[in-house]
Amino acid sequence: MFLKLFFIIFFNSIFLSNLYAHHPGNKIEAKMPYPKIDIEVSRDKIEGYNLFFNLQNFKLSPDNIEIKIKNENNSGYLQLFINDIKISRIYSKWFHAPERFFSQKENTIKIKLFTNLHDELTIDNQPIEFEFKVLK
Repeated sequence: MFLKLFFIIFFNSIFLSNLYAHHPGNKIEAKMPYPKIDIEVSRDKIEGYNLFFNLQNFKLSPDNIEIKIKNENNSGYLQLFINDIKISRIYSKWFHAPERFFSQKENTIKIKLFTNLHDELTIDNQPIEFEFKVLK
């Protein structure tokens, strides 16, 4: 009885831990020249902040997201984090971030690069990340 209960608990914990994993977390090495992003942040006249991503050596390719084809070199989408909280996928050079995400005096915007098949883009196996600070 104990062994059966142990097996059920063990199996369920393994199964349920992966049940909500949206993507497996694969990594793909970026090709040279490596991607670079400059982030421009401006206060929106009504509310929040407008973000502009000046991309170099990286192509946003929303038309190819989740199409089960081979990853294209240095293309895909961005992921936006504000104060280490994942906010959204980014499929264009512009994004409006509501004021509610900027709750601290100094707020950190972080961008990570992903391929169209949701693989994290890396350089020497390190995630490609860009950060910018916003002071309130």
